[in-house]
Amino acid sequence: MATSSPDTSMVMKPWFKNHLPLKQWQYLKIKVWSENGLDVKMTEVAFRMSLQQAIQSTLGWAGTGSKIDVLDWNEETHIGIVKVPQSELVMIWGAIAVHQFAMAEQACALDILDTSASLISLADNSRDI
Repeated sequence: MATSSPDTSMVMKPWFKNHLPLKQWQYLKIKVWSENGLDVKMTEVAFRMSLQQAIQSTLGWAGTGSKIDVLDWNEETHIGIVKVPQSELVMIWGAIAVHQFAMAEQACALDILDTSASLISLADNSRDI
């Protein structure tokens, strides 16, 4: 009585069944702030330029090739939502965190308020309710 061995090529490993791939994009909620408060309106173009300067000053010209999209910008609160590739998140986060610049003769910095792989979760914060 010969027993046949099970076909091991079709057996899936337990970790493979529950593994979820990383999302392609990460969304960041970024605020431009100053110690004295900014009393000027910052346009979306100025915000984009600040992000590019942050990346270029930290990562060089190679870093400026990163695909960064500004999805939303509020001129009153100086808060924007930015979409970055998941693969470049750590580099871009570091560049934003250490960047400082001057606007209206005031020292300013970029602060990452929130991050998520899902854009809808940045729309409203349940902790603020």
